[in-house]
Amino acid sequence: MRMQKQIVTFFTLVLVLFTLFPLGAAGQQESLQIAEPVVSIIDSRNAEISLFDYPQRIVSLSPNLTETLFALGLGDKVVGRSDYCDYPAEAASIPPVGDLFTPSVEKILSLEPDLVIIGSIGQAQTVEALETGGATVAYINEEATMEGTYRIIEQVGNITGASAQATALITEMRQTIDQVLDQRSQANWPTVYYVAGFGEWGDFTATGDTFLHEIIVTAGGDNIAHDAINWSYQLEILLAKDPDILILPAMWGSTPEETKNSFLSHPSYASLSAVKNDKIITWVENNILERQGPRSALAVSQLAQAFTELSR
Repeated sequence: MRMQKQIVTFFTLVLVLFTLFPLGAAGQQESLQIAEPVVSIIDSRNAEISLFDYPQRIVSLSPNLTETLFALGLGDKVVGRSDYCDYPAEAASIPPVGDLFTPSVEKILSLEPDLVIIGSIGQAQTVEALETGGATVAYINEEATMEGTYRIIEQVGNITGASAQATALITEMRQTIDQVLDQRSQANWPTVYYVAGFGEWGDFTATGDTFLHEIIVTAGGDNIAHDAINWSYQLEILLAKDPDILILPAMWGSTPEETKNSFLSHPSYASLSAVKNDKIITWVENNILERQGPRSALAVSQLAQAFTELSR
């Protein structure tokens, strides 16, 4: 009799518990469901970057990536930048976190970013320190070509939820390039030399392994340094090849006029035909030319126009 009462009591308790918690295992299973990331990409170091929400607070440690974020309409989400992220002008109001290779990890982490994006693998120690501090870091870099530039923009768009804007921007850039290709001369391209450095410290230029080399060629220029590498060039070869046109952007800390006067006053370059004929392009910014980003197509268009005008 006592045993029967215990059995009845047990089943009564089970019935009460079932009534109070009717979902049982199904409810527990539902509560254990794991949220899926809204985006996952494989970045340029072959690391998988997953985010469960699109970033609302972004720190950019590369000028071309900062330009890309603004071009995609994400400038209001950028809460930190490198000292060299100087375009567009609105970027100046964003707190700087240091230079490209040794930014302040402490300052970056204090900004509580959802995402830190970098464009140089030379920041490996910075990446490790940031990830140890709990930050999500994406390394976005591609080959030094226009196609590589498009992929950079696409990757930034993907990881920030701005894929549609990235696609529209890439389409616009391709159209600009196509227009240049349709209009440029198919023969008699001017020979061109890009002055990246000159004078007592040596001569440096856009050699064949640089992004700028492709910009020059796409614009319809015959880069005399196409067979050189690592930005280095010999003065004797420059003088021997005697290019038709010089591209001379303003040197760091100087105006275009100051840079041109300094170049023209140096005796090493007085014999160049471009100097004698004043066929020197000084008004194109080196940042537009050298950075892989939204203004790269504009760089091609501006150079193409200049080559045409100076070849008449």
